[in-house]
Amino acid sequence: MTKRNRQRYGRKLLAEKLRLLREIGVEEEALSELAREASGDLSSFTFHMADQSGETYRRELKASLTSEQTRILRAIDEALKRIYNGTFGICSRCGAKVQRERLDYVPYAKHCIKCQRSLEDS
Repeated sequence: MTKRNRQRYGRKLLAEKLRLLREIGVEEEALSELAREASGDLSSFTFHMADQSGETYRRELKASLTSEQTRILRAIDEALKRIYNGTFGICSRCGAKVQRERLDYVPYAKHCIKCQRSLEDS
C-alpha cells in the first residue's frame, strides 16, 4: 500500500474515531442523567410495569450501543497502529492483502473477506 493510501485511511480512521467519541460522549451524558434521575426523587416516576420496562429497555439499548462503539474504537486504534507499523491492509490471519473495497467500507478491518467469513461461521 502506498504512503498516500495509508495517509488517506489514517485520516478516515481518525474522522470515524472522532465521530464515535462524540456519540459516546452524548450517550454517556444521557446515561449519567438517567442515573441521577434514578437516584433522586422517585415521586416523579410512574410505577406502571410497562413504563419501568420501557425505561429499562432504553437504558440497556444505550449501554449496548456504547459497548459496540467502544469495540469499534478499539478496532480503529489497532488499525492506526497497523498503519504506523506498516501492516495495515494485510490480513492478520492469512497474510493476504485486504481488499480495497473492504477497507473503504470498514477501514479498521484486520481480516480479508475470506478470513472474516470463516471467523463468523465458526
